[in-house]
Amino acid sequence: MKIPMRTASRISIIIIFNFASAQIPGEVPLLNQGQDRFRQAIQLERIGELEAAEGIYRELLNANPKDTRVFLQIKALYRKQNRYDDLRELLLNRVTIFKRDLQSHIELGELIMLSDERERAIHYWKALRLQFGETRSIYFMLTQMYLKHSLDEELDQLVVAGRDAFDDPAFLSLELGNIHMRNLDYAAATEQYIIYASYHPEQIRTSSIQILRMSDRDESYEKIEATLVRKMAFDERTVRSLYSDFLFKIQKYPEAYNQHSALGVSNQQDFERWIRFAENLRKEHRLNLALRSYSYLLNQTRQSSHGLNEGLRKRFTGEALYGLALTYELQITPGEQWSPLAEFFPGNAFFEDHLMTLQSVEVQPLEETFALYDSILISLPSTIFPPQAHFRMGEIKYKITRDFDGAISSFHKAATSAKDAKLKLAANLRLADLLMAKGDFPSAEDHLNQTLSVNNQQKERHSLEFKLCQIHFFHGNVEEALQLVDSLLVSLELDDPLFNDVLELKGFIEENYLRGDQITKDAFQGYILAERLLRQGKRTEAASFYRSVSEAYPDSPVADEAAFRRAKLTVELGEYDNALEQLALIRNSPIGDLATVMTGEIYDRLLHNSEEAAIWYFKVLEEYPASLLTEPVRYRLREITTEGELN
Repeated sequence: MKIPMRTASRISIIIIFNFASAQIPGEVPLLNQGQDRFRQAIQLERIGELEAAEGIYRELLNANPKDTRVFLQIKALYRKQNRYDDLRELLLNRVTIFKRDLQSHIELGELIMLSDERERAIHYWKALRLQFGETRSIYFMLTQMYLKHSLDEELDQLVVAGRDAFDDPAFLSLELGNIHMRNLDYAAATEQYIIYASYHPEQIRTSSIQILRMSDRDESYEKIEATLVRKMAFDERTVRSLYSDFLFKIQKYPEAYNQHSALGVSNQQDFERWIRFAENLRKEHRLNLALRSYSYLLNQTRQSSHGLNEGLRKRFTGEALYGLALTYELQITPGEQWSPLAEFFPGNAFFEDHLMTLQSVEVQPLEETFALYDSILISLPSTIFPPQAHFRMGEIKYKITRDFDGAISSFHKAATSAKDAKLKLAANLRLADLLMAKGDFPSAEDHLNQTLSVNNQQKERHSLEFKLCQIHFFHGNVEEALQLVDSLLVSLELDDPLFNDVLELKGFIEENYLRGDQITKDAFQGYILAERLLRQGKRTEAASFYRSVSEAYPDSPVADEAAFRRAKLTVELGEYDNALEQLALIRNSPIGDLATVMTGEIYDRLLHNSEEAAIWYFKVLEEYPASLLTEPVRYRLREITTEGELN
């Protein structure tokens, strides 16, 4: 039988070691004469030669009784072997040398406890507390020991003594809370976190975070909530704040709002608390509650009873108005309820479609949004909010109402007035998008070249060059775009978010353009024209060009991509049967997995036919096992199967 090299080497070492042990009885065996003795002992311990290891440890400790690393190693060895007499001798020697080694003193008490002398151990530990009571460390260490041995009464006495000794009502509260949490005593942990937050209000976030960590366990909910309610009278403001965070975490949003309402607003910290709460509601898409919160905050800024100076009043007014506007933006159209799995270059910023496909626009939220942004521009001209308001108005005009000229005006104002570098960059990039949407590629190129000429920040230059590459590509200048791609790949770091997008684009151009003949290049130019129309909001015309490419150049590499893009647009138009027919034509192509997944998603998400969807999802798993979509498809298949069982 052939022994693997790694196993053979290990056997050889053991044989050599055993031979050496047999030849030199009574001496400590050495694995390597040149090795450090301490490391030799550790190696011996690892291979089970405990007696030999102990011999070296004792030799080293006798040579240097103050060597802490050797002391800790031999102490652990004795503990593993339950050699309590040897351990007691070791600890006594240690405290003789280091009279204030509190850990060793306390462990001597534990040895008494392990000898079934409970009362003597407790008496010993109490004596230690009196002897070393000036330091907080003795209390922390005794807390661990009392909890370990379930000495609840002694623990209570210890906490009271510590709080009296240091005149600190919250002494040990955070530590006790953490210990109770580890022991799954949620009520006791919550009570200690409340005490800590009450006496350390600047650290209330620490207590809140710990309570929220506990609430990850469903069985903790009732005990946490009951404790918070029971302790409300102890410190109402602190407990309500902790309670609101807890309610938000378990998605009881109206109840969380009620806690904030009960707290009201009386100072700057309260304004900041309401801002955070409203923002979190908006992020969770609890839009009605977010609107109520921002509106309440806006009303409070108009009152003079809160002691805010003019700067703070403007700041909170701006944040409330801006938050209201962002919330109304989310109400303009219902958010997409699901994200398609079958996507064209998913996550690639180069092919991102900015324009929203809207069946209808909610008029009132749209009007409210514009009115709020106008209010910011008129009433808060000296704050940081006008550039943000201009930018958000530009986004709405560009993506939703497709008022390209109005959007250009808004983004130009944002770019020229913004002091924040990120906002200025985003506005300049959007100006390029708008000029492309208008079909004015020369102006888009000029704008970016001018912006690049005055920008020396490398990361920002990469974003601008990436956008310039888009301009050349969608204008049909493929060679110029490829030159920029190669330049970016040289200068971008591997972990830059743009790197993979650029690399993916390079492969796409090479496969569908560079390696082909003139017919292939003509097909690719037709495909680019369709992409350009898409970015101009001309979706019907784009679909027509995709169809022309797939039908006029069926053998070109880009034909299947064009057919897939056409099918996506057909789905947007609500023509699901036509889309299914189009997808059937490319199921045997190199992107057959995408076509099959999209077919399943049409049945699943749009036609609400779970049985038919499952058939197509199973096809993906069976016919395309190497596809990157298999795992998300498998997950969705489990979801619809579970939903079917529940119904």
